[in-house]
Amino acid sequence: MIQDRNVQITYTRLHSTEQIMPKKSRGRLIHASEFIEPENGRLVVLDKDGEITKEAQQIIYPGSNGDAWWDCEQLIEQVKKKAIPVFEEAHPGCQALFVFDQSSAHAALPPDALKAFEMNKSNGGAQRRQKDTVIPNSDAFPEYHGHVQKMTTENGKQKGLQQTLEE
Repeated sequence: MIQDRNVQITYTRLHSTEQIMPKKSRGRLIHASEFIEPENGRLVVLDKDGEITKEAQQIIYPGSNGDAWWDCEQLIEQVKKKAIPVFEEAHPGCQALFVFDQSSAHAALPPDALKAFEMNKSNGGAQRRQKDTVIPNSDAFPEYHGHVQKMTTENGKQKGLQQTLEE
């Protein structure tokens, strides 16, 4: 460090792999949504030479004059159109389990997702429309495995918790 009466100059020696950090500017924002898996690190399809041919990554540039801010709809679209197809090609015959962190976008669900907290006790009334579901093979009653459970009554009203649980 060299110091003069009115000026202080600091010299910093950088390693050959380092660069000076530029000052903040009014540059663009970038948002990268990526899926990590144990075999390849990133969720990708590799060719015989180990080069990436497909990837599940989604990059957006949000903000004014840019892309929309990352939200639930974009995440669901990424999972359906990128992550699942890439996983199925990269790992044929395997089953994926997607686990999301606690980001507010990741905790969001599609508009018609099953949410018990948004159901009335009784059928009808002011409650959100929920999609039909399939009873899983892990259900305690094997005779219902794979059956569709409708979330509306015969007259088109939304089912309440009581009828759903009784079924």
